Amino acid sequence: MGPDRKRRLPTRRDRATGPPRPPVDIVVRRRPDTTSSTTIGPCLRARKNSGQATAPRGDTMQQLIHLALIMGAALAGGLLASRLNIPGSIIIGAMLGVILLKLCLAAPLALPKQWSFFIQIVVGATVGSSFSPDMLKQLGHYAVPILISALLLILLGSVMAVVFTKFWGIDPGTAFISTSPGAMTAMTGMAGGLNVDIFLVLTFHMTRVILVILLAPAIMRISRMFF
Repeated sequence: MGPDRKRRLPTRRDRATGPPRPPVDIVVRRRPDTTSSTTIGPCLRARKNSGQATAPRGDTMQQLIHLALIMGAALAGGLLASRLNIPGSIIIGAMLGVILLKLCLAAPLALPKQWSFFIQIVVGATVGSSFSPDMLKQLGHYAVPILISALLLILLGSVMAVVFTKFWGIDPGTAFISTSPGAMTAMTGMAGGLNVDIFLVLTFHMTRVILVILLAPAIMRISRMFF
């Protein structure tokens, strides 16, 4: 037998300078994307789509609430003003009722734009229903004074519209409709279709109607004294 060989234990130096260790591959594992389409993505997209779907519902409900409030205030004001038996009291009372409601609530209430078309149809039907065959007979008999009066009023209204536009800065379309002769209901409906300041137009014609109602009896008594 060969010489005894003592097993040599590795020293601290041997452990420090031992054989090189094989390189270790560092694998970085990415956490699953929480916003991927396979985990939470469909839920988020579903919520987003549901939010987009419910937005028009909220707008429609708000428009219906505004419509109910406005029509309720207009109905109350029109019925209250109709007891005064003054021409044009219904539209004036409805307007004042809505204005009072907006002042009390301090909210931007407005009718949906789709209702403008319907309102113009109602106004046109109201004006058209006042027509009668006797009007054609009157037109044939008094054609000359009717045309002269209409043309003079239109010309005077046009001159006043130019003055109001130049010195008071009123929109030309609004100034022309405001100074044009015509029934308050018809002119208000025309203002809604021409995209002008309907409240200013209504204020002009409402003031005209009130002044005519107040001054007409005195003017008639004075005219009978001279004619």
